[in-house]
Amino acid sequence: MLRLYHYWSSVCSQKVRMCLAEKGLDWESRHVDIFAFENYEPAYTKLNPKAVVPTLDHDGNILIESNVILEYLEDLFPDQVRLRPHEPFARSTMRLWLYNSEELAHWNVNVCSHNLRHARRMDQRYSHEEQMAAAMKCPNPMIALRLKRRLAVGVSVEEEDEAYAKLDYLLDQMEQRLGEQRLGEQGLGEQGLGQGPWIAGSMFTLADIAMAPMVNRIEVLARPEMIAPARRPRVADWWQRIQERPGYRTAFSFKNPDSNDPVKR
Repeated sequence: MLRLYHYWSSVCSQKVRMCLAEKGLDWESRHVDIFAFENYEPAYTKLNPKAVVPTLDHDGNILIESNVILEYLEDLFPDQVRLRPHEPFARSTMRLWLYNSEELAHWNVNVCSHNLRHARRMDQRYSHEEQMAAAMKCPNPMIALRLKRRLAVGVSVEEEDEAYAKLDYLLDQMEQRLGEQRLGEQGLGEQGLGQGPWIAGSMFTLADIAMAPMVNRIEVLARPEMIAPARRPRVADWWQRIQERPGYRTAFSFKNPDSNDPVKR
């Protein structure tokens, strides 16, 4: 049995839900309210000592880190809609973009999300003192220190501008990548030489799944023009095709269980 501990709008949770949906796998939901700090509770950190979502429990085997979970699901269910190329260069390209989704996209999307989304949620629910007390409970110093610093000084305009500049850099690479000639494989859904419509070539892969939640989040932040057709036509076309996939619609249809949450998407 696959049991996923996740949060409805967590970009890393969305990655895993989309992979499960693309493969047509059944799974059991365990929603973890990270804005009620449930991910800091001992029952959860026993599973995930990093105190983040998602966590996958597969018959008692516990996996953390979304990109690791994506590859695990591909290893476990390779014949239920293949999402990883056979050809070595295409596979390495896929893994580069898995890495980019974390190193370049995730952390900078988080910075740009704080003032517009995260702080609004926490300030509606808790006093400053309650938020600081929660930060003190977090066992992961990377998360705890970041929260304490943001509670003390917030996220400045300069920090946001820097994060958006890094996202611009990543999206420029993505625009270029989507227009490059790529070598694919014959058969199994890969089409040989030609312009690949997907990040790793002509085959839809884990790279596209990893980047989809990041672009989805950028669309609802302060600078959605970053992915507009006038600015990045290939990224915009890719994003339109992503949204048309049943796997995307299933994964992103998970609703916010908190009806009082000011953030609806």
